[in-house]
Amino acid sequence: MNNKKNKFLFVNSSDFLLIRLIAFVGQGVTLGVSQYFFDVTHFVTYSSWTIALLLLLSVGLAYYLLNRGEKILSERQIFLFLCFDILQISLLIGLNGGYTNPFIFIILAPIAIAASYLTIERVLVILSLSLVCFALIFNFYIDLPLAVRPNININYSLAIMISLFISSIFLVFYLYYFSMNYKSTQTAYELASKQLQNERELLKVGGLAAAAVHELGTPLNTINLIVGDLDHDKDLKQKYGEDIETLKIELDRCKAILKELSTNPESKELSSEISNMSLDAYAQSLCDQFLGNYRSINLDYRSDERSKSINIQITPELNIAMNNIIKNAISFAYNDILVIAEATDKDYFIKIRDDGPGFDKKFIANFGKPFYSSRPEKGVNMGLGLFITKQMIENLNGEILVQNNNGAEVILTWRI
Repeated sequence: MNNKKNKFLFVNSSDFLLIRLIAFVGQGVTLGVSQYFFDVTHFVTYSSWTIALLLLLSVGLAYYLLNRGEKILSERQIFLFLCFDILQISLLIGLNGGYTNPFIFIILAPIAIAASYLTIERVLVILSLSLVCFALIFNFYIDLPLAVRPNININYSLAIMISLFISSIFLVFYLYYFSMNYKSTQTAYELASKQLQNERELLKVGGLAAAAVHELGTPLNTINLIVGDLDHDKDLKQKYGEDIETLKIELDRCKAILKELSTNPESKELSSEISNMSLDAYAQSLCDQFLGNYRSINLDYRSDERSKSINIQITPELNIAMNNIIKNAISFAYNDILVIAEATDKDYFIKIRDDGPGFDKKFIANFGKPFYSSRPEKGVNMGLGLFITKQMIENLNGEILVQNNNGAEVILTWRI
């Protein structure tokens, strides 16, 4: 999938249409009031209304796109609309006082939208177009009516334009940086949501497999008895010996398949998407799950007596959270990872401990916040995996703590 498409925040056509309609009404009211109270030339009046009507045409275009069924505007459409907005506002400002017009800063609005929604290449085009328009407005404009024309010296005029340049550049990089963080967080949440959905689908498949084992067991036993009777009948065996032998072979295959389904940990009988298991057994199952795939790491578990009597609910959220924590430990461990199940009178715990370098102090202090990670690489995984894991554990009424204990240690706690 194209990476740029993943980073684009979609814009609803109806919302976009409403905003542009409000902008046209605002421009119309401003022009009407200024031309009513001040002595504005006919050229400026007619030219300003002509340019304002161009915005109304863009409203009509947005309405056409909406009626055509395009409920979501593409990034290219947003880009073209914003380029038009900058040119339209610049022309309107240039006809009405240029840089001396107090509404000149309205040009920053399309820049802010571009920085929040578009890719960096298109944002830089919008920024460059805006800076060119600022330079043209500074040099070519029609003065405001004498009654409201400010007396600004050249140095102050230059300061206004420099402030517009700096404000535009700062606004672009400030908003683009924070929008990228937001988009990265959204991407991570989408991945976690997809993983959670896959986990639930696996549980459903497991439930269906368990039901199939249960339902097919009785008819297969009946068939087995009938085949046994046929096999003991000498006349039938002599006449249909090959067919009876084939039936026995196929029956044995069916039994083997059902036995495999019944012993597969993913097909344990589930009455819903939640199953129960002892804390001790769950810790052991976590180790068994990873042992086959990571033979270079010694993965073991330890439990106390109390943990064997504590039954916990195994949900997709818990499985995903535990997988994330153990995979994180595997990526840092030198040789050993220990999963510990413990319980007291009031609480029960799952601890994941590795013999790696441990967490640094900055990570521990900011644990649970997005974009804090002990990993050197940057990207979507910048602390978002453990951030989402923490949210999942808290949604399950648990608490999560990270600390150093001859390596890294993650402690999950629930009240009994």
